[in-house]
Amino acid sequence: MLSEFCSECGTVLPLPATAPVTITCSYCRTQWHIKPIRNKLVYRSEKIYQKRMMDAKEGALENPVVDKICDKCGHGKMSYACRQTRSADEGQTVFYMCLKCNYNMVENA
Repeated sequence: MLSEFCSECGTVLPLPATAPVTITCSYCRTQWHIKPIRNKLVYRSEKIYQKRMMDAKEGALENPVVDKICDKCGHGKMSYACRQTRSADEGQTVFYMCLKCNYNMVENA
């Protein structure tokens, strides 16, 4: 195996860009014959997960449902989700979505 230095005198050797090639030490004229290396690249492509858009009705069905009147259409059922949008010492924010018209309402609790 070829190193970066001549094994006879320690001179730095030029590294080949391609093979086959013969490298000659510039100081002691020792030569090495470099053979091409055949590498096979083995890989596989596998889809682990796939992002997809979720429509509003699908998202609403995953959240709990509460009896609340929609300000837009007057429907009596809304889904909700709670998030901490402000600092930790303040209340959480409740996001409501009408199950009929998909209207969104926000309530700071």
